[in-house]
Amino acid sequence: MYGERRSGVVTLLLDSIGRERTAIVVYLLERSWQWLIVATALTPVFVWTLGSSAVHAAATLGGARGASFAPMLVLFGYATALARVPADVVAIVVPALGGLAGAAATLWLGVVAWRGIGAHYGQPSQRALVTLAVAIVLFYLVPLVLIGLAVLAILIAAIVLEYVPAT
Repeated sequence: MYGERRSGVVTLLLDSIGRERTAIVVYLLERSWQWLIVATALTPVFVWTLGSSAVHAAATLGGARGASFAPMLVLFGYATALARVPADVVAIVVPALGGLAGAAATLWLGVVAWRGIGAHYGQPSQRALVTLAVAIVLFYLVPLVLIGLAVLAILIAAIVLEYVPAT
């Protein structure tokens, strides 16, 4: 990271915050890298369980009562697998198309969820789309922003406190 072949991000960090602070940021990233890999591997499980519970909670907030949670859990289980497996195969076989395949799979998962919300909760198409949007914003984007802010706060605290690990 500090040699001739270093990443452009590291060069930017070196230029903007200096060598010592960049070392802190890189150290914290290296220490958390294995857990980022684990979280990435568990992403389908997160999409399955969090997606179904987020949609059910959003539908309940929207006034849907008496609908069982189990069908949403089953729908998201199958939909996640049907979206991820083809996208992952494309990414392995043709790496250049991996991003496009991932975007298409995410869009497909959204369409399946939207239609499933309408069918399961008896909502018209427009209301099902609103329910899906509320689920995405309240239960995915807001927590993601909060996690990002927490990581940023940890980095700022480490830099301000000049946390330099013992080697």
